[in-house]
Amino acid sequence: PGKAILPILRLPGGAMETSGYRIDGAGTAVALVNAVTTGGGLPDAGLAELLAAHRYLVARLSTAEAERLRDWARRLRPVFDGAEVVALLNRLIGEVPLQPHISDHGLGPHLHYGEPGAGLVDRVRANTAFGLALVVCEHGADRLGRCQAAGCDRVYADVQRGPRRRYCSRVCQNRSSVAAFRARRAS
Repeated sequence: PGKAILPILRLPGGAMETSGYRIDGAGTAVALVNAVTTGGGLPDAGLAELLAAHRYLVARLSTAEAERLRDWARRLRPVFDGAEVVALLNRLIGEVPLQPHISDHGLGPHLHYGEPGAGLVDRVRANTAFGLALVVCEHGADRLGRCQAAGCDRVYADVQRGPRRRYCSRVCQNRSSVAAFRARRAS
């Protein structure tokens, strides 16, 4: 009563996710890397909105925080290249102050991976590094990748059952399928 309860998500294999942070860490990493390293990037306010959309409690980012997040996103990007993923993640995890603990700040008990009282940037770094590590451990390093569509350089984390993903979105998948169909038809 009176507490907001986070939705329970059903994960592949029937496991239940109650915190949102396990999947959100990888989702935040993908969104952050795509926002910072593709296109024109995001202004500081856009980065704050991106984090808020991934359930981080943030009203505004300082210029210094935004720059640290941009640097982190650029450092995460090579993890999606498919080469030496485990070594890269281990190196990044080693740089992040981690102290997993159960927290309840009005959202029900859930895991935080950063140190208690850690600042926003350190919480984002801990959650994204740990989230990507969980994807690699639970689904395999080949589930992190770059979009295969021509002209797209966005990244993705594939945590779904079924065939391996090759595109960042259905839009890119459909555009590639149409282009392949037209190429076959023209020849």
